[in-house]
Amino acid sequence: MSMIEIEGLKKSFGKTDVLKGIDIQVDEGDVVAILGPSGSGKTTLLRCMNFLEKSNEGKLVFDNMEYDLGHIHRKDIAKIRKKTAFVFQNYNLFANKTALENVTLGLTSGRGMKKEEAVAIGKEMLDKVGLLDKQNNYPGQLSGGQQQRVAIARALATKPEIIYFDEPTSALDPELIGEVLTVMKQLAAEGMTMLVVTHEMNFAQNVSNKVVFMNDGYVLETASSKEFFENPREDRVKEFLKNITSQHDA
Repeated sequence: MSMIEIEGLKKSFGKTDVLKGIDIQVDEGDVVAILGPSGSGKTTLLRCMNFLEKSNEGKLVFDNMEYDLGHIHRKDIAKIRKKTAFVFQNYNLFANKTALENVTLGLTSGRGMKKEEAVAIGKEMLDKVGLLDKQNNYPGQLSGGQQQRVAIARALATKPEIIYFDEPTSALDPELIGEVLTVMKQLAAEGMTMLVVTHEMNFAQNVSNKVVFMNDGYVLETASSKEFFENPREDRVKEFLKNITSQHDA
């Protein structure tokens, strides 16, 4: 059964059409890698799905409820957001708050949870991403990989049904990418539903079970990860994979 369905999602900025009618389906437990060249609309799609950007039109089905994305009510957005989480490319942590405070803030101020309960959850989630010993450190005292893991712990603390990741490793030094991907692999193994905009082909091929390839504001190809990498249908996808492989080998 599909957890999320998007139909006909369109988004423009001024006169520039960025998303030109996107259809996407995500089933419970899916790890969907969203691939494509820069400027194809990948991040905009993710931001529209979590209402960080307002769609011009489209239909969303989430948890068996249907919504008109062009005219969605604020209370519906709030209801959907309580079941989702977003991990940003640049962490978006509060510099003046410790790792633990960054994880618990959304629980206490956003959801009215008692501090003791929020702290217990925060510590549990920091432990899950291997950073319990850094709970009292501020972001400036952490590496980029550690900051992104705090951001993932913050996302997990709200017990979401689905997590959106927007290029979670692209701001990291190469040697720090692995520690973030390890956490994401663990989440995938536990059955967390994830939509991941990424340039990490290894993750897309070996961790995701589904690939959505975007090009010029459209979904050009959707396939199982195995099928996508071993037997791509579209010429543009073949060209993309060939270029990625040649860059990797260079």
